[in-house]
Amino acid sequence: MKRVLRISSWPGILVFALAGVSIVIVGFFTYNLLQMSMANLRFLREHGWLAIEVGGLLQFLQLLIYGVVALFFFILFKICESELVIRYRRWQDR
Repeated sequence: MKRVLRISSWPGILVFALAGVSIVIVGFFTYNLLQMSMANLRFLREHGWLAIEVGGLLQFLQLLIYGVVALFFFILFKICESELVIRYRRWQDR
């Protein structure tokens, strides 16, 4: 299991593919997060306590979870990017 999680032992093309997939997921969640949070804030502002009673607060918690997921995949992208830069510099020094 440790070997699977150690990204430095992966082939470069897999690291590159993982970086691509993770940045696409970040983009998707970020776009949805922006759209949903604006709608949620408008809903809460217009309807106040009634909005909280019918699920506005629950949706706000869902938005927080989306934010955490987006952050996780952004960090995963940065890890992949860092690994690819390290490999490129090693290759360049040869």
